[in-house]
Amino acid sequence: MTPELTFVQRFDDDLAALVAPDARIGVAVSGGPDSLALLLLSAAARPGLVEAATVDHALRPESRAEAEMVGGVCNRLSVSHSILTARWNELPETAIQERARSERYRLLGYWADERGLSALATAHHADDQAETLLMRLSRGSGVRGLAGMRPRSITPGSHVRLVRPLLAWRRSELQEICEDG
Repeated sequence: MTPELTFVQRFDDDLAALVAPDARIGVAVSGGPDSLALLLLSAAARPGLVEAATVDHALRPESRAEAEMVGGVCNRLSVSHSILTARWNELPETAIQERARSERYRLLGYWADERGLSALATAHHADDQAETLLMRLSRGSGVRGLAGMRPRSITPGSHVRLVRPLLAWRRSELQEICEDG
């Protein structure tokens, strides 16, 4: 379950540009191929310095099983894993994606802070970046609004550093890592 060495070296270089090589990092893992590739690369590049978390939004019956599947992968990689479960006062019926995103970052920021992690890494990649720019353009954003995702920022709702080490990677490369891993 180890990605190809050249992928690991490339990833480690990309991550080192964002976070010190000896820093403990948290990895947000949904269970999709992008975040699983991030997990595989992180575990290979920074053994013993990575923890993972999966958010169970509790919006779909199968979400808990998906989070537990990620836990199984983490167990095989010897990576500590936490399942963070959203506790809704009332299940959202409108703006579900926005509210889920907000809750996800809130839970992940709290978790990373509580664990004393230097940064939280997400699996946003080059294809996501292109989609973000196109979406903003279609909404009529001005020049300032057309900026893409930054490689380094702050986790919304917290003070934890948010890093995106895969912004120069294509989705197809991440899928290849999962297939090979």
